[in-house]
Amino acid sequence: MTALARPAPAKLNLGLHVLRRRADGFHDLETVFLPIGWADTLAAAPASDLALTTTDPALPTDGRNLVVRAARALAAWGGVEAGARLHLDKRVPYGAGLGGGSSDAAAALRLLAELWELAVPDDVLVDLALGLGSDVPFFLDGRPALATGQGERLAPLLGAAGAPYRCPFWIVVAVPDVHVGTAEAYGLVTPRDRDRPALADVVRSNDLARWRAELANDFQAPVEAAHPAIAAARRALVAGGAGYASLSGSGSAVFGAFESEAAARAAARSATGCRVWVEARG
Repeated sequence: MTALARPAPAKLNLGLHVLRRRADGFHDLETVFLPIGWADTLAAAPASDLALTTTDPALPTDGRNLVVRAARALAAWGGVEAGARLHLDKRVPYGAGLGGGSSDAAAALRLLAELWELAVPDDVLVDLALGLGSDVPFFLDGRPALATGQGERLAPLLGAAGAPYRCPFWIVVAVPDVHVGTAEAYGLVTPRDRDRPALADVVRSNDLARWRAELANDFQAPVEAAHPAIAAARRALVAGGAGYASLSGSGSAVFGAFESEAAARAAARSATGCRVWVEARG
């Protein structure tokens, strides 16, 4: 079999409510996952052993990498003795609230199931994904979804006529050179599970004034206070004409929704010191 390749797209969080801390130390969340076009690419070729290379020399290529962990988990489930030569073209910034590592893991599961000719039932694939991270199951399908629990309970976000929701705005993502640790972010946020708007309804309204009023990310205020560069990046998008701008996940990525391409591209140029992605929606 020749080499196979698969994109691993990033996501944005449209709103993120930290509802409560659970007895196990984790938190219950509510958020909308929106896939975007910014993507890594994972390639796989047959081999006698398992090895990963990447375009980013800072990334580990051993069991610390979710791609390797996904490959090992799938091989163990399927009793696979063959290996694979895996190569990750890393384009999505990691540790930025964009889900890049989780998307890479989901791509590895899909790609290696094909390479190794495994007929993996959907429920098994989801279980394998969940064992790698709470948001990995989302990337198996990658369509807009309302996520609850720790992010693993997914309900399709539907728009008009029952079709998958489509965001009608231009999107600009800006990632400053700042790392926000997950444990740090949760240490800064105060859970609240009362008087919260229904995020799915807010998103589907496509009303930017309503988004500004009701589509909140609970991490945004404390994370921006701790990391002024993140606040500056978001303010630059607002100054550039974003009708809505927010943190994604626990950061450090911020994004803005724009009604015109010209404003979006101008705002992207103004996001100095950031890695930037621009895409049309709708």
